Amino acid sequence: MSNLLTVKEVAAYLKTTRQQVRKMIQSGKLYAVQVGREYRIPEEALEAWLHHVEGEGP
Repeated sequence: MSNLLTVKEVAAYLKTTRQQVRKMIQSGKLYAVQVGREYRIPEEALEAWLHHVEGEGP
């Protein structure tokens, strides 16, 4: 099973806000699972999103 990251951890890694990470989750851009009232992001989902973003380029 993969490590599950908190919204706060992902925000710190991406150097953005927790609100922005939540918006990415709610819009479907970043996969997350809801555990109670909190979101958890699998490491693989973050890696997949990063590869997708890197592939878009300027």
